[in-house]
Amino acid sequence: MPRKKPSELKSKAAPAPTAAPVAAAPVAAAPVAPTPAISYDKPMTIDRGAVGSADMNGDGHISKQEMQMHLEFKRKELEDADAMRDAQRNMTWFALFGLLLYPFAVVGASLAGLDEAQKTLGSMAPTYFVAVAGIVAAFFGAQAYKGKGK
Repeated sequence: MPRKKPSELKSKAAPAPTAAPVAAAPVAAAPVAPTPAISYDKPMTIDRGAVGSADMNGDGHISKQEMQMHLEFKRKELEDADAMRDAQRNMTWFALFGLLLYPFAVVGASLAGLDEAQKTLGSMAPTYFVAVAGIVAAFFGAQAYKGKGK
């Protein structure tokens, strides 16, 4: 439709609005449109927030391959974090068992008649107990600190 000239706009007067009584109609809830399913066949426009790192080539769109790579990286990241937690837990249990079994090693060396071994184990005990207690305290302290953040 072509644009009207200002002189044409002035010549036509707008009709006066009629004041008709408005009946109160019941308010119905607006229909909710179904959420469209995400299709990875066409590029998705993204913002730089949550999945901005998935846009590998920086074109502002995530292709199917970029999304698959992003999901694979996230999966690997979660697996690595899980493996790290397992390793820390195993190290802590090993340290605790060593802490509890150390006195039995000293007593066993004494009963076996290994006086020099008993003296050596006895002289190492203070350093060993402090070091292992530090490992265990660091693990449990980190777990308590993470637990408060939830």
